[in-house]
Amino acid sequence: MAIMALQLVAVIGAILGLASHLGFFIHGEHHMQTTKITAFFIIAPFVLFAITVRESSGHSYLEASKITAVGTVSYFTALSTSILVYRAFFHPLRNFPGPFSAKLSKITHVFKIAKDSKNYLLNEVMFEKYGEFVRVGPNELITNSPEAVPVVMGVSSKCTKAPWYECVSYPNTSLHLTRSRIEHDKRRKIWDRGFSAKSLREYEHRVTGFTDDLISQLNAHAGEALNASRWMNYYAFDMMGDMAFGKSFDMLKTGEKHDMIELLQEGMAPLGVITPIPWLLVLIQDIPGIGSGPKKFTKYHLEQIAARKKYTPDSPDLFSWLIDAEKQSSDAIHKDPRWLNGDCALIVVAGSDTTTATLTHALYHLARSQEVFSKLRKELDSFYKPGSESEFRDLQEATYLNGVINETLRLHPPVPGGVLRVTPPEGVTIGSTFIPGNVTISTPAYSLGRLESCYEKALEFIPERWGEKSEMVRDKGVFVPFSIGPYGCVGKQLALMELRNVIARIVTEFDVKFAPGEDGTALLEKSTDTFTIALAPLMLVFNKREV
Repeated sequence: MAIMALQLVAVIGAILGLASHLGFFIHGEHHMQTTKITAFFIIAPFVLFAITVRESSGHSYLEASKITAVGTVSYFTALSTSILVYRAFFHPLRNFPGPFSAKLSKITHVFKIAKDSKNYLLNEVMFEKYGEFVRVGPNELITNSPEAVPVVMGVSSKCTKAPWYECVSYPNTSLHLTRSRIEHDKRRKIWDRGFSAKSLREYEHRVTGFTDDLISQLNAHAGEALNASRWMNYYAFDMMGDMAFGKSFDMLKTGEKHDMIELLQEGMAPLGVITPIPWLLVLIQDIPGIGSGPKKFTKYHLEQIAARKKYTPDSPDLFSWLIDAEKQSSDAIHKDPRWLNGDCALIVVAGSDTTTATLTHALYHLARSQEVFSKLRKELDSFYKPGSESEFRDLQEATYLNGVINETLRLHPPVPGGVLRVTPPEGVTIGSTFIPGNVTISTPAYSLGRLESCYEKALEFIPERWGEKSEMVRDKGVFVPFSIGPYGCVGKQLALMELRNVIARIVTEFDVKFAPGEDGTALLEKSTDTFTIALAPLMLVFNKREV
């Protein structure tokens, strides 16, 4: 074959590669087309080979292979080079500081967190090195600027949810993961009914029931070393199961881990590593034989939904409202099964992982500081009467109890990496910094909670900063553990009911100490970031309080 012919093929391949980037990939979002694009890249060389053989009868298979190889390599070389050069030198974010490798690809980010899944700690390192605005991807920024919170997440924010949300929920969707504000608002109305003041009052007996089960187990194992992470997880899961499926998993009664916990951990584990490149989640769902964890997690939801639809619980649960909407609403959004499937997963994750993490870290601080523990007990002893009609209203007004909860959420946010948003096409200005349009940006909650500019003695656990020493909170606007704005957590009040009730009962009925050899290091250093926090063990001893 003539050298000139191969050179022509190489030139055509290179031109097509450049055209693909400049005419297609550089414009818009393509994450939901991942599978199709991947299939095209795999199939195209074989098609080129077949066409070459068919149209050029004089070419042998060897010559056709050469043409295919040269054309394919030229195409991908030009495409890759164009992408990398643009990202490094011409992208709107080119002047923002950050690792040079992050300008080119998020793959290096994945490698950095693959070992321990601690993305929020990597963020801290980068803030210390590069400042309050850091480019962490070709089209992504993180910021710990306090001024960014209302701009990125506030009520009047023009930012929208990032592509990550679609990829995580694929092929389903949910209240939390939909990127459409119109769809979100329609679905939110249904969820709001499930968390109305009337509904919350009706849920009180569920909360106290599961708290009673937890206290019974702590009494039965008083004086023994217990894994608090596990038992708080049992509590949160049993409560969630009752709210979502109309039946508890009975882990608090049996003391045995339900398969659902393993399924959740398997389903969430990939998020700890491949969150920086969410389009991989779409590929995992579409390719048979891989991603067994997320797929088993989804399959279990479908089975539970089918079972839940067959009966009506004695008292309405959250799913009652969602199922009623599917049956009675004429709006297509409520009849699409993908929504019920996705909302099921949302209840599982939001209703278990976040509560578990907050309860466990609160117990860590109570065991670590006798001063904090004693002061909280003194406050509770002055008014708290478990089982009274006003139990939840009374706890809601407990200043120091709420301070303990707030400090826990500040230092150990259940979603430490924060939420991902996309700036509007016209861009936004944060302080004196202009952020270009269509850029993914996040405000990591873990980092915001440790800013000395916002909290005096920011690394110390001081519940008084939320009460008698309010001057220690220098900028309350950065404290958004339940998010803010239109996407604020719909289950916030139920979560606080659970947190207050469990902590109050434990503190008034038990002395809490670290187990021998335990100091909380494993919890702080070995827990992993899978969007929410996957907890390492925390071994505590619960001794019955001496009267």
